[in-house]
Amino acid sequence: MQAKEFNKNIKKVLISYKKNAQEAYNAAVYISKLIENKHITTVVRPSMDIAAADLSDVGLVVVLGGDGTLLITFGNVFPLEVPVIGIDFGSLGFLVEISDNNKTEAIEKFFDGTLKFRERIALDITVRKSDGSIINYVALNEAVIAREQSIHARIINIKVCINDTWLNDYRLDGLIVSTPTGSTAYSLAAGGPIVFPDLEAFIITPICPHMLSNRPIIVNSNELLRVRFAPQDNKLFISVDGRDGVKLEDGDEVYVKRHHTKFYLAASFSMSYWDILRAKLKW
Repeated sequence: MQAKEFNKNIKKVLISYKKNAQEAYNAAVYISKLIENKHITTVVRPSMDIAAADLSDVGLVVVLGGDGTLLITFGNVFPLEVPVIGIDFGSLGFLVEISDNNKTEAIEKFFDGTLKFRERIALDITVRKSDGSIINYVALNEAVIAREQSIHARIINIKVCINDTWLNDYRLDGLIVSTPTGSTAYSLAAGGPIVFPDLEAFIITPICPHMLSNRPIIVNSNELLRVRFAPQDNKLFISVDGRDGVKLEDGDEVYVKRHHTKFYLAASFSMSYWDILRAKLKW
């Protein structure tokens, strides 16, 4: 998908940068001036300080920092269905694919309609507490269920169903449900597969399973995953993109499905996804 699908009648651009990073802030100010020269309003904010009022009339989000900065920004702007341009500082990122040296060209390519975007899916996570309360989260990378204090090496027991069909009773240290975008994050570190970001799928990756036959599984993103917890002494916790979370107790259930909102992320115009993999993973 190209920028010409998004770049018409933009009134305001939100520019998010890594907090306390002077280089990223300087670049944010530079991009702000570049865009305001096109008679478009900009709002410049640290990623952690984005408020709901900043999102009004926003037609484009520019993120300056690393993958972590983009995930924080995502959590603050979702479910705003607008394109996001990630500009990286330092080492090449999996999510922020455009280098600082190419930031001017990226902005110009957006406004001339030639910058390419990939549609990324997100996880819609519902925690149904045993007391009847419901907590909702959205994740671009993954949801992780594990012990609250991971230093205590005790196995936890988790039952996983796909739709209404029982999949497995896991005994393990934790469980990761990730998107293709998140396949190169925690899931990869836990032995999960690399999944091309355009695919519509979820990856279920066990963390240190008791049975060696419990391997990562890729399922269609149209499925509904349900996770139940057997009675156990261990204190469990669910974390979303490493930023949100809540304690889990006996009787709680976690439901994971594809979120209906679309997320559009700018692709590098100088490197393919495979080039980025080789560079990041040092192949």
